[in-house]
Amino acid sequence: MKRVKSILFAILIAFIIGFAGLGSVFAATSLPNSIKTADLTGNGKYKTVNYIIGTAQDGKKYTYPIVVKKATNGKYVYCMELDATYRYNADYKKTGKVDDGFIYIIESNINTGDSEKDFYIKQLAVWYYMDYVNGNNNNLEPNLKNYIIYHSKDSNRENYDVCKKVIDLLNGAINYKQANASIDLVDGQVTFSIVDGYYVSSEIVVNSNNVKNIKYSLTNTPKGSQVVKSTNGVKVKIPTSAIKAGEKLTFSLNVKAEGENKAAYYYFANSKLQKLLYSEVETTSTNVSDELKMTIANVDYTINISKTDVTQSKEVEGATLEVKNEKGTLIEKWVSTKETHKITLKPGKYSLTETIAPAGYKLSKTTIEFMIDVTGTIYVKDQNGVYNKVDHVVMINELEDSVSIAKLDSETGKQVAGAKLVIKDSNGYVVSEFTTTDKMYSLQLKSGVYTLYEVEAPAGYELSKDVVTFKLLDDGTVQVLNGNGKYEDVVYVTFYNKKKPEERKEVEVPATGKNATLLLISGLALLIGGAFYAKKSIKEC
Repeated sequence: MKRVKSILFAILIAFIIGFAGLGSVFAATSLPNSIKTADLTGNGKYKTVNYIIGTAQDGKKYTYPIVVKKATNGKYVYCMELDATYRYNADYKKTGKVDDGFIYIIESNINTGDSEKDFYIKQLAVWYYMDYVNGNNNNLEPNLKNYIIYHSKDSNRENYDVCKKVIDLLNGAINYKQANASIDLVDGQVTFSIVDGYYVSSEIVVNSNNVKNIKYSLTNTPKGSQVVKSTNGVKVKIPTSAIKAGEKLTFSLNVKAEGENKAAYYYFANSKLQKLLYSEVETTSTNVSDELKMTIANVDYTINISKTDVTQSKEVEGATLEVKNEKGTLIEKWVSTKETHKITLKPGKYSLTETIAPAGYKLSKTTIEFMIDVTGTIYVKDQNGVYNKVDHVVMINELEDSVSIAKLDSETGKQVAGAKLVIKDSNGYVVSEFTTTDKMYSLQLKSGVYTLYEVEAPAGYELSKDVVTFKLLDDGTVQVLNGNGKYEDVVYVTFYNKKKPEERKEVEVPATGKNATLLLISGLALLIGGAFYAKKSIKEC
């Protein structure tokens, strides 16, 4: 699988190109092409065992003996057709694969301490599962099955240990699904940032299943490039000196691993004799791989940062603002004017803070965390740690303690007009009812706990059933009740609407979540954007 992804600047650690993951290589195992059934008594008689001795529903005593079956190599074999004939010293050939459920029965470690009892239990399970697969009762009659089921449910009932293990094997076989070997480099939002002379990637998640001996490598990368292991995958490290200003580097991260496939086989002699299930599983090795293409471009982007009042209609002068990179290094400091401030930054993660409030406004105590990707698109981090796409960075100042509410489209992140919202206090009284416009709604409230919900959806949207609980403290701090049941300081109340199915378009939008975000509009930061009797003859079992 090849995928191309343009990526730029975010964080990382270091490692060696092509490092191997932990784990040993799968070893393929083959089954014999032919077997001969063994004479276990040496006197021409068949050896039988019996671990179900009980009472039928009519009160009669009964037993259920089974012939012990082995190949001359010492491996047990299981009859797959109860009514067919079994014969020792018969030659059998490996013939075909059987349903994967038999793999579960074969590989299950019953471990009763008696190998012949283990065989007995598995033989019953094989017959029972064979009937399940074929949808009939050709091997075990219904009364025996009912007996096994009944006695498997209570440890005080006779033959409980045998019956319980048979049912456990049956259920396990029914639900068994062989895990196919796979490995995948998740094509997510990978970013790069400059750290100590390297472009260091964010974590590239690696999903793997039923594999070992994982190895990574890089292609088309300069000397000194590295791959390092991280919590859920790997990170990539490219020397910054290898990419000149204005140029870009396209390269690939490769991963390969070894997996295995399993198969159980039956052996066949002729139409007069039983088919036999071999008591081991055959495994074959398989190789899986994946590739992720990435591009690092050594370019900068100019973005807009606004300082506005609650109406967002004008810029607020006199606020001292600072932008720092992810390491906390100051990138630029300025005083806001009547014009939107333009700043040129490399792709990566940054923070925006206000150090001095403009005259007549409160100082914003919120730090805005934002990110610029390879395309110059801006994302802002919400209280849930999710980066949401925006058009530009906006920091709002206001004169009094109040709460600001934004009604946004869940796909585009743009303001939605026409939604009728209601705010109630802790006593259930309505304190405000309003219809949203294309601007945020702001109102003054007394300190206390409030709930916000929607009573009428805007045209073309589904009615939201979300209820946002928030708190206004005496000092003017606004907090929102998050998904963990805790209050935390927030920026602004965000209420999302989903478009009706017929109104939706196929667009690519970063995950926004449905948790409300709150803002105290005193100068807090804002980012906008876009069982039974059955007696069989020895011949039959």
